[in-house]
Amino acid sequence: MLTSSLPGVIGSGRRPWRTHAEASLLINGSPERLYDLVADVAPASTRSGEVQECVWLAGPPTGTVGSRFRGRNRAGVFPWSRVCEVTTAVRGTEFAFRAVPERFDPTRRDSSVWGYLLESDDTGTRVTHYYALTKPPYPWLLAFYGIVMPHHRDPRPALRHTLEQLRQASLTPS
Repeated sequence: MLTSSLPGVIGSGRRPWRTHAEASLLINGSPERLYDLVADVAPASTRSGEVQECVWLAGPPTGTVGSRFRGRNRAGVFPWSRVCEVTTAVRGTEFAFRAVPERFDPTRRDSSVWGYLLESDDTGTRVTHYYALTKPPYPWLLAFYGIVMPHHRDPRPALRHTLEQLRQASLTPS
């Protein structure tokens, strides 16, 4: 798993930002089946509280390292979209992608990695959903985001929610 090179938290005040976090859940299903579910980003909106849509972009085959998709998100009244690039694609083991930083847009200069580790267990698969902020936004944006989206300071509840939804999705026959 990728860990952030940043300290565990950044920002000032009483509520700093976590730069990396993870949540794990034991899910009944093979690592390959669960990998196929997380590597198919199109239905991510059914598992996330913020993702509205993910659409693969032209380029390398979907779901392979280097392939890209645009994720459209919404937190409350604030919509945004980001281009994401698959960084790890090992079926049955790990799937990860990063938000691609944009050079000329100050609101999109940050980058984070989101991923899933899959470990076979006697009773199913332990899925660890992780997040690492690899390039933080400008401090003034971090302060603004903390006001309008305070739940972004600690992604662990959202990671857990996504895993719970993944467990539900895994119950549907393939």
